Amino acid sequence: MTDSENDRLASRHPVLLQARCRKTRWHVFPVELGDISQGGCSILGSRESFMPGEEVQLRIANFKPIVAHVRWVDGNVAGVEFRSALSKALIEELGRTYAMPTGL
Repeated sequence: MTDSENDRLASRHPVLLQARCRKTRWHVFPVELGDISQGGCSILGSRESFMPGEEVQLRIANFKPIVAHVRWVDGNVAGVEFRSALSKALIEELGRTYAMPTGL
């Protein structure tokens, strides 16, 4: 385990779920989210590019928009940190509902 993995605020749940990302009032597009924790998630699939420091809003299912800041970009994957931590119960529910299949 690397130091950055040890520094995470909460454990990550490997998921694959569809969300909507908003960069501006009129710039909204679909994304796929990967691992998610109370403090952030990764954006795995998007036709749009991201820049570190950029603010976005994520809409997952019928939850309120989640404000996040892009912290890193590596190719077509971006890591975002939520402005406010999500509840542990919500993360566990998303982890159960959208868990990545294992043993394939």
